[in-house]
Amino acid sequence: MKRVVITGIGVRTPLGNSVEELWDGLLTNRTGVVAMPEWAELADLASLVAAPVANLDERRIPRKTRRTMGRVGVLAALSAEDAVAHADLPDDVRTGGRTGVIMGSTSGSIGAENEFWWHLRDQNSARGVKSTLFFQAMSHTCATNAALHLGVTGEVMATNSACASSSQAIGLAAERIRYGRADVMLCGGAEELHIASSVVFGALQAATTSFNSTPDLTPRPFDRQRDGIVVGEGAGTLVLESLEHARARGATIYGEVLGHGQTCDASHMSNPAPDGMRRAIELALRDASVEPRGIDYINAHATGTRTGDAAEAGALHEIFGASVPVSSSKGHLGHTLGACGVLEAVVSLQAIAAQIAPPTRNLTDPDVAPLWLNAEPLAHPIARVLSTNFAFGGVNSVLVFGGPPA
Repeated sequence: MKRVVITGIGVRTPLGNSVEELWDGLLTNRTGVVAMPEWAELADLASLVAAPVANLDERRIPRKTRRTMGRVGVLAALSAEDAVAHADLPDDVRTGGRTGVIMGSTSGSIGAENEFWWHLRDQNSARGVKSTLFFQAMSHTCATNAALHLGVTGEVMATNSACASSSQAIGLAAERIRYGRADVMLCGGAEELHIASSVVFGALQAATTSFNSTPDLTPRPFDRQRDGIVVGEGAGTLVLESLEHARARGATIYGEVLGHGQTCDASHMSNPAPDGMRRAIELALRDASVEPRGIDYINAHATGTRTGDAAEAGALHEIFGASVPVSSSKGHLGHTLGACGVLEAVVSLQAIAAQIAPPTRNLTDPDVAPLWLNAEPLAHPIARVLSTNFAFGGVNSVLVFGGPPA
């Protein structure tokens, strides 16, 4: 099988719209979480904080192309454009049929879908419905709009599995290259911020509610005072290539996808199961041909919910004990849902490049199974990173990354 390397990265995040801004924000312990006082206009909504992306430069995309993009599509397309530029991918490679796209999101543009239904309710008529709303709201809007924007003519697929979406996209894209189905893949995912997400997590009693006046203090992954998720938005794209393809064109290599594991708990739609998590981790390690002692840092899913963090900590402790540094990026970024897997993949790659395990923000009093949890940046030898993502429906996706091959 072919080895799969990363040659390009593009991001849009609550901490900034470049890899450098993202990484600096983590190491300086900044937060992208802000108060959303306008959300208080919706009666009985208890969570009034979120993590939006600022300074979205959507006019970089031609208006004619942008018409089929909701905010989630714009986020995806811009991150993909940046990743292709970062990879210095030649035009003939990008458009030649051996480059594909796999991108995911929880859904399409919630804003566009909302506009569609509000029009029908208010007008009680199909007249005047914008023809582009469906393309903005369809579930595969990120993948298809990125492909259209960049002229990618190879295979295009969408992974729509909530918080596991972009992690699955990376794993599946790596498989396409491993088995020779493609030379290059653009993969990742996006999510747009909408009040509906806060409503959903509130209904599940999984949204933070105690820190509306102090948004910088939430979410609190693994911490005793954690009280739920902060919804966020963002996007990320990785350019994956076979090692020989990357070397043949003289590409700069930023890391390697070593393994991917997926499982389903098949036990509950919203309550996570440590056994399913553990099996996904073990499959990823096996796929990477790495023993637990060969992992040097773990970027945990850890969203700041009481049950989810406890279940994940239990699964990690069962395999690794307290021998590996563990942190979560969600204290800084909030939960970017369909984008979290790829953004945490980028963090994992930066951890290898810098030889630093980034901190967990707002971690002051852990109350989970004993792990080596770092609340400050930790200088540490890092050759391989495990990145975990777990979604509603018991969907578990785990990735293993390594540094650039020698």
